[in-house]
Amino acid sequence: MDLNARQLEGLDFNYLDQSETYQYNENQLQRAKGSAAIVAKLQEFITPWEQAKQRFDDCYRQMSTTGQTKTNEMLDSERDSLTTGFKGSVSNARKSPIAAQAQAAEEVYEVVERYNINTSGEYEQQTMRTDQMCTDLLTNYQTQLTTLGLTAWVEALQAKNQEFNAAMIARTNAQAGYVHGELSLLRQQLIAAYRNFVKMLNAVLLYEGDTAYATVVDQMNAEIRHYKQIIARKRGGGSSSGTTNSGNSGTTEPTDPGTTTDPENPGTTTDPENPGTTDPENPGTTDPTDPGTGGGGSNDNPGGGSGGGSSEVEEG
Repeated sequence: MDLNARQLEGLDFNYLDQSETYQYNENQLQRAKGSAAIVAKLQEFITPWEQAKQRFDDCYRQMSTTGQTKTNEMLDSERDSLTTGFKGSVSNARKSPIAAQAQAAEEVYEVVERYNINTSGEYEQQTMRTDQMCTDLLTNYQTQLTTLGLTAWVEALQAKNQEFNAAMIARTNAQAGYVHGELSLLRQQLIAAYRNFVKMLNAVLLYEGDTAYATVVDQMNAEIRHYKQIIARKRGGGSSSGTTNSGNSGTTEPTDPGTTTDPENPGTTTDPENPGTTDPENPGTTDPTDPGTGGGGSNDNPGGGSGGGSSEVEEG
C-alpha cells in the first residue's frame, strides 16, 4: 500500500449548474478513456459512467428549448423583415406617377390595412394573419401584385411564415417528451457513476501506487481545481473543500449543507449523497423551458445560475 500515492481530489457538484456538470464529466471521461492503464483496470466503471453521461445529455437536449428558440427567433426576425419591406413597397407604390401602379397599390394597401399585422405582437396572431393575408393576396389580387412586381415578395413571406410555424410546432413536440423530474434523477445518476469511478481509481492508486497513472491523475486533478475556482467564485471566494471522511473513499461528510436549484422543481436540496432539506429530485427554481439557466440541482442543455450546497471531498 502506497500511502503517498496520488489521489483524485473531491468536487462539490452542488455549486455546478447543468452545463458545468455535463462538461466536467465529459472532460474527465475523455481523460479516463485516453489512459490505457485506467481503461485496462477500470473499464467496468467507465462504461456505466459514460452511459449515465449520455442519458443526461440526451434528456438535457430534449428538455432544452434554447437551440430551438434561437431558430424560431431567427425565423421570426426574417419574417418581420419581409413583412415590413412589403408594407413599405406598397406604401411607396401608392405615390407612383404611373396611374395603374398607384391604383394597384391602393387596392393592395387596403388588404394590408385590413389584416393589420403587428410584427411586435403575439406569435400565434401574427402567424395566422400573415397566412390569411398572403392567401388573400395571391388568390384575389394577382393582377395587382403583378402590376407592382410584388408577387414573389408575397410568396416569400408566405413561405417564411410557414417555416416559422413548423419550427414552433417542432419546439412544442420536443417539449411534450419532457418527463417531470427526469433530468434531476439522471443528474444524480451521473454524479453517482462518476463517484464510483473515483472511489475505485483512488483504491487502485492506494494499493498499486500511482506510477502507471501519474500523468492522467495530475490532469484530472488540474480539471478539478479549475472547477473548484468556479465554485469559489460562486461562493464569494469561499473554500469549496470540505471535511474528508476517510471511511468512504470518494465522498466526505458535508461541512455546509445548503441549497441548489433545479429548473424542473422548486425547492432546496443538498448533494444527493449527503443529507439535504428536501427531496433530491425536487431542487431549485428556474424556467423549465430554458434549463440552461438552472442551478446545481439539475435541468433541461447541458447553463446559468448557481446554488449553495454541501462541501465534500473525494478521499484523497
